[in-house]
Amino acid sequence: MFRNYIKIAVRTLWRNRLLTTINVLGLSVGLACVVVLVLFAQKCLTWDSSHANLDNIYYVRTQYPGGDVGNQTVYPLLDQMVRDFPEIETGTHNQSWNWPWIEYGGKSIQESTRFVDSTYFRVFTFPFKYGDPATALINKRSVVLSEKIAQNLFGETNPVGKYVTVSDTLQYAVTGVLAKLPSNSSQQFEVLLPAANLLDNPGFRQNADWSNTFASTFILLKKGADPTRLEAKLPQLVKAHYEPHAKNSILRLAPFKNFIYTENPSFQGLIYGSITIALFLLFIISINLINLNTASALPRAKEVAMRQVVGATRRLVLGQFWTESGLVVVISLALSVLFAVFYLIPNFNQLRSENMQLRIDLATDYPSILTVLGIALTVALVAGTYPALYLMGLKTTEAVKGKISADPTSGRLRQNGLIVLQFTLAVVLILGTIGMREQLKYMKEANLGYDKTNVLVFKTDLAYRDEKLAMVRGKSILAQLRQTPNVVSFTSTYYTPVAYQENFNQYYPDGHENQQVHLRHMGGAVNYTETLKIPMLEGRNFSDATPADSANNAVIINESAMRVFGWKTAVGRKLRQLNNTSVYTVVGVTKDYHYRDLTGRVEPMLQAYGGHESLSGYLMVRVSDPTKAPAVIAGLERAFKKIPARRALTYTYLSDDITRVYRSLDNIWRMISFVTIIAILTACAGIFGLISLVARKRTKEIGVRKVLGASVASITMLLSTDFLKLVGLAILIATPVGWWLGQNILNYFAYHTHIQWWYVFVAGGLAVGIALVSVLFQALKAALMNPVKSLRSE
Repeated sequence: MFRNYIKIAVRTLWRNRLLTTINVLGLSVGLACVVVLVLFAQKCLTWDSSHANLDNIYYVRTQYPGGDVGNQTVYPLLDQMVRDFPEIETGTHNQSWNWPWIEYGGKSIQESTRFVDSTYFRVFTFPFKYGDPATALINKRSVVLSEKIAQNLFGETNPVGKYVTVSDTLQYAVTGVLAKLPSNSSQQFEVLLPAANLLDNPGFRQNADWSNTFASTFILLKKGADPTRLEAKLPQLVKAHYEPHAKNSILRLAPFKNFIYTENPSFQGLIYGSITIALFLLFIISINLINLNTASALPRAKEVAMRQVVGATRRLVLGQFWTESGLVVVISLALSVLFAVFYLIPNFNQLRSENMQLRIDLATDYPSILTVLGIALTVALVAGTYPALYLMGLKTTEAVKGKISADPTSGRLRQNGLIVLQFTLAVVLILGTIGMREQLKYMKEANLGYDKTNVLVFKTDLAYRDEKLAMVRGKSILAQLRQTPNVVSFTSTYYTPVAYQENFNQYYPDGHENQQVHLRHMGGAVNYTETLKIPMLEGRNFSDATPADSANNAVIINESAMRVFGWKTAVGRKLRQLNNTSVYTVVGVTKDYHYRDLTGRVEPMLQAYGGHESLSGYLMVRVSDPTKAPAVIAGLERAFKKIPARRALTYTYLSDDITRVYRSLDNIWRMISFVTIIAILTACAGIFGLISLVARKRTKEIGVRKVLGASVASITMLLSTDFLKLVGLAILIATPVGWWLGQNILNYFAYHTHIQWWYVFVAGGLAVGIALVSVLFQALKAALMNPVKSLRSE
């Protein structure tokens, strides 16, 4: 029987080649999008799940007096917690202090480096290609490399036991090589070094006290330990060990499995957004398949009726239709997998850059695979059941004679509901795409509080072979740059407006320790505000010509900081920092400017005088005219080539750097736009099938109208009007839904545009226009049919 089902299915699908092709193509592309979205959601939902002890891993957070909470602690905290609390099995730091150069055989690399404790692999689980995780970090002069770094330095040989040179002088033994880290892991690095090495650094030892909160602290609780009870003991630890001015800090324990959500608050939105779009698309392609299956099944009313007359049961008829829809779904699923693997996933990974690359792995991705297979099976069952039940519901006596239905409104309510739902979802996606585009445009064109045009950004941290020689020649380069006629201004700084670090500290007005304020703490630079044209609200910028700037620990605050201190004027005010006895003098106040993207608000910030002008991490140069930039670039490249360094001088334009900040959001918009195009085209294929259904049901009516003198235009209008009304109804339903979703999405951004009335006008116009093209094709085809054939149809 099954073989007969297959034969009949193949013949039927071939006889309706046009509808079958539309079905397969629409379903293939739609399912491919669903595959990628489901795979992405599954990777996100299983974030950090590779760790064997995930449920018992916690990280320690610090709540400051103002209520702000950070993911850092003081460095000595971990050792003290392990000693004091038997509930803790072990723990580790994960510190990013610097990225040392590593050399072997004439090759040198500098990659993402983390300093961790010897117990790191007891807390976290990562696969090893070479070496033993239990002993890999026991020795202070040991190093664990990623697979990529090991291949760069040693090729395909096992490097365990070989020695590399770290920071030009120290010999470290390679004790392990990690296999490729899971893409959905919060812990990403290329090199691991024992944290014990940090204590050799005077700057680190000075900061590693019971006051500075800069350490990332992770603990592994014993099985059955209660984290709530452990957290209740932490205030006593703070009271016993923290510096007096830091005893008002509150320590919190947070489960590591939720780490990604605190580090990236928008992450949950990505998950829900992916699942929502996948469901939208799934509804649309399912409705499309049902509509087209119904349209292609109508000429088979007589066949189904004859089957019933000769004794076919409902199960047998359903089996035939399930086989046909299943065959379409299986072909579409195979094509969708090929389309996803060879086109969508590579393009998705390209859009995501280094962020969580998608790869299909049967061992870990079977939930996604089973989900998609289950979806495909459900779609096949639904798409085969609906037309079969529809045809079996017709009057057998009329169906045997070739009459589709005595009631022209039969099933119309269900069909109309499907088309309205389909276009409602499509219009909501269009509205979302337009809104996202306008928000991106708003952020890219917003007034940032500084002038980003004609500013070159040179990265001057080139890993110089001789630091003293580099400083001497660097001052000469800056002196020459000051005399260059095409240079308006320049500043040598550790930061650019798009590269501020998450560095905070507690400050209070001198003599008022109870008025502590959580300030972003940054290093300042001479000519920084002049080069970027940041307006000063009062006071001045730092100056090398003013010795008092160094002697008085000069600082500049922004407008938000002055406001949070409650000051009308700030110049001359004295500030203290919790972790030292120095007194800082405010010499200037800048107007607020956006030193981060517009997803976050401008926070209170303090910039401290960084010392006399010299080579820092970046050199920002404002040129008088864009045409003069090549000459300035060429001159600086020649000058820096004379300084021995591991890296060459590179540059960007500040305006391009700002655009790159929004690249991830831009890529999300591109993905949504692609899915929206697929959704609207699939919806149009569905309406194409429905009008084909209507035209077949009204064949005789059309013939009679033509005989009585009806024009092609009037018949086309007759067939099109009902569908355009449905699209109009879909727009009415989609407008408040899209408006509500849009407002919720825009509220994620601290600074955002507002939904405009024309969004609905454009979305509705696109939906109507594309639907009209689909409707007119079939309507004209029916209207141009020879009335003689139409009247003979029954």
